[in-house]
Amino acid sequence: MSSLLDNYGRPVKSMRVQVNTTCNFKCFFCHMEGTGVHSASMSPEEIEKVVKVASKWGVNKIKFTGGEPTLRSDIVEIVERTRKHISGNISMTTNGVMLPKLAERLKKAGLDRVNISMHSIDREGFEFITGTDFLDKVIEGIRAAKKAGLFPIKINFVVLKDVNIDQIPKMIELAAKEDVILQLIEFETTREGEDSDEFLKYHMPLEGIEREVSKSSFKVVKNELHNRPKYSMETEDGIAEVEFVKPMRNADFCSHCTRMRLTSTGLLKPCLMRDDNYTNMIAGIRNRKDDGYLDDVFIKAVKKREPYWKPEDEIEGKDKILRTV
Repeated sequence: MSSLLDNYGRPVKSMRVQVNTTCNFKCFFCHMEGTGVHSASMSPEEIEKVVKVASKWGVNKIKFTGGEPTLRSDIVEIVERTRKHISGNISMTTNGVMLPKLAERLKKAGLDRVNISMHSIDREGFEFITGTDFLDKVIEGIRAAKKAGLFPIKINFVVLKDVNIDQIPKMIELAAKEDVILQLIEFETTREGEDSDEFLKYHMPLEGIEREVSKSSFKVVKNELHNRPKYSMETEDGIAEVEFVKPMRNADFCSHCTRMRLTSTGLLKPCLMRDDNYTNMIAGIRNRKDDGYLDDVFIKAVKKREPYWKPEDEIEGKDKILRTV
């Protein structure tokens, strides 16, 4: 079936599935998929049911998130159940610590690739951001993912003013050495207003960094999701690929969004930045509603989607306060 369109003509092709809200890191900027912190999680069977419904309406790309997905003892089963209904890409965002134990099993279950969060290559900076001393374990996780064939691997690096910007050249070197894609992510927050102390202290627009990277690039391509640019550049250690994720005040980013979110409690969340338009999917599943009912719930959620940032917000320079969760 072709992808279902929202009221702005945007197809819904992918879904982020939040499988838990627990984590073994303590990153201060984590937005927890915009859901806040809670402990309830869907069963593997319930997750499979939602994926099955979404796949009927054109979703053929799944990304598992958390919390930290690999902390679920049944994460391999969840991947296996998902693969029954998804022929496209199945990926996972993880901090990588558990990958030396799980990478091979996840690959066998049907996982295609991983995004690994590594926001500092400096030991002190890593501990400041994550509250752990697991830098070596993350690097082990990257190599375990490579060995298992979970390609392409993306390294998520949230750019933080006065914290890790100076480490970007080293991260580019790492990307070339390890044959991974470095994803530079603009710091965003869905927990407080944009003028919060946290946002003002650490937020760094990426335009200047992107200009510098583009000067050394010999090729640029656009990721269909959010129209994100990815640059290829030559380094002493080989070719490095650097992708930019710039969600703040970016109408182009929102106009190319093809994503639906599913929270760990079974709510469909059309936009990371909003908490006022959830649609309850799990209630229908637990009340044993028929497929037609669940189809209607999914369609309803898609029709609630709208770009958070619109062209007029950029043109008029409007400030929007992010809704708290």
